[in-house]
Amino acid sequence: MIFGRLLFISLVNLLGYLVLKRLWPALASGWRRQAFLGLVLLSLLAWVLPVVLGFGSHGQLPVVGAPLRLFSIVWSIGVAIVVLGGAPFALVRWWRQRRAAAAPAGVAPDGVDLERRSLLVNAGRAVPFVAMGTSSAGVVNGISGFELREVEVPLRNLPAALDGFRIGQITDVHVGPFISADYLRAAVAAMNDAGVHLQVMTGDLIDDLEQLDEAMAALAACEAPHGMIAVLGNHEHWRGLEPILEGYEAIARRGGPVRLLVDASHVLEHAGQRLRVVGVDYPMSRSNPLARAQRMRHSAEVAFQGASPDELVLCLSHHPSFFPFAAERGAHLTLSGHTHGGQVALLGMPVFWFVFDFMLGRYRKQDSHLYVSGGTGHWLPFRIGIPTEVTILTLRKA
Repeated sequence: MIFGRLLFISLVNLLGYLVLKRLWPALASGWRRQAFLGLVLLSLLAWVLPVVLGFGSHGQLPVVGAPLRLFSIVWSIGVAIVVLGGAPFALVRWWRQRRAAAAPAGVAPDGVDLERRSLLVNAGRAVPFVAMGTSSAGVVNGISGFELREVEVPLRNLPAALDGFRIGQITDVHVGPFISADYLRAAVAAMNDAGVHLQVMTGDLIDDLEQLDEAMAALAACEAPHGMIAVLGNHEHWRGLEPILEGYEAIARRGGPVRLLVDASHVLEHAGQRLRVVGVDYPMSRSNPLARAQRMRHSAEVAFQGASPDELVLCLSHHPSFFPFAAERGAHLTLSGHTHGGQVALLGMPVFWFVFDFMLGRYRKQDSHLYVSGGTGHWLPFRIGIPTEVTILTLRKA
């Protein structure tokens, strides 16, 4: 995985250099080129040194490790924005130079306003400054603390005993290079302080298994009357499923407040009213969408067994695309994550809204509701317009 990351960063920097070379020809020689190459090397060392020195691909160096990785993220995202935003200006400059070379000396190519073209090309030189400013702002927002988001969910035929029932949701924490177990502990404490009746963790708990014990201890600090119920995300499958399952089982053996559901359900009783919580596994299929849908349908068939009409049904699914299957099975509310809300929004609209059918916030299908969290953490500390969140959902009778 480390080699794939290094290859990707190197490719982005190569493309960035080619774009900058076209926008700023002086970059191709002298101290400017040496400075650019030095910064590229520094961004790569942020990932290479921990591996070479025995800290692992997800570990980091003491003291300098975190700042070095933050620099690498700021630099790499900035260069990527240069590639995306600067390429059109670079192409215009290249086309202008090509037309000018083909024209007779002192004669402008037909139909070309050289003054206007010059303004356009010179505007392209501002791209690197805009890119680095955007990258820096996004990383600052990314490493800022989570916000506590209050959401009311109106449900038809909600039993009176559950009117005002409060659920705290964390998801996509990604304890690892940029998110510590202390951050997770603070998120659990925020739900404790909010006085929720039930806490849920909807997947992607951890990226660095060396922090697994501390992460599990943070979850076990849950003080909700009905404890915490968790489900698996794709990163649990990718990072090492067995030790993570053992971590959850260890809490259960100690009588802790955390329960993991994998295509299963658990019934709570609150003020004499039954509430069934259904938790489904992540539908692992990287290349075949049809296979993923089949796995989701199988999870629904297994996990919803035993559900009855007199129960309120809460479904936990890391992937929000499970929502139609949950609604079909009678789930009143589905809680999901996975998307991080796209991590970037302009005027409140996620820039990458088209990637998922359900990207961020509340959705409804007849009497079934879905809430997709923007995520409590991240594996890449870059956010604009979509802050990390700990969500407090209050059920209300519609």
